[in-house]
Amino acid sequence: MALIFGEGIFVNVLPAGEPPLLSTVYPFLERFFPELAVFPELLMHSVRTAKYAFRLSCFLGLGRPRLLFGAGALHDAGKLLVPRYILEKSGPLLESEWEMIVRHPLWSFELVESRCRGIRGLGGILAAVKAHHESWDGTGYPEGLKGNGIPLEARILALADVFDALTSPRPYRSPLSSGEALKVMAEMGGKKLDPHLFQRARAFLACFKEEAV
Repeated sequence: MALIFGEGIFVNVLPAGEPPLLSTVYPFLERFFPELAVFPELLMHSVRTAKYAFRLSCFLGLGRPRLLFGAGALHDAGKLLVPRYILEKSGPLLESEWEMIVRHPLWSFELVESRCRGIRGLGGILAAVKAHHESWDGTGYPEGLKGNGIPLEARILALADVFDALTSPRPYRSPLSSGEALKVMAEMGGKKLDPHLFQRARAFLACFKEEAV
């Protein structure tokens, strides 16, 4: 049931006329559906991030859209290894709890690599998944990559991830409107986010209206 449920969700978020996309990434996604299906907040964040990343890539004419759909769907797989109470905590995190959060990109990389070994296209997805929390100014994690040293797909994925995180409810705050989120992201430009990609993507994000998924 989890596989059918998960597949149905991803079918619903695909742009019209893109049925081959699911067949391209489904071999990756099916390895995580059973666990994601019982963690709805993480599942739906993954769904939305996959959609945003795919459409941003198409809009910008940069990166590989199909790869970004897969990377968006799997970028937070490592959070399956983080105790749920940490992910849902409404107050400040302890240092030990934050250390677990910081490890999740590497855990995502390791999980996807081990479960999806041998599937075509894995290398590009792994690079984007591992680096989606690297920062333009070099202060990100897990490797402290900087500027154009961060893979292009990871920089696009970061835009999608941050936009969805800001516009979705969190245990510690209400969701921001698209306009509010874009103001926050503008402040992140040149720090966490690639400022050039953000400026090009801003108009797209400003007019994007979330469909029900």
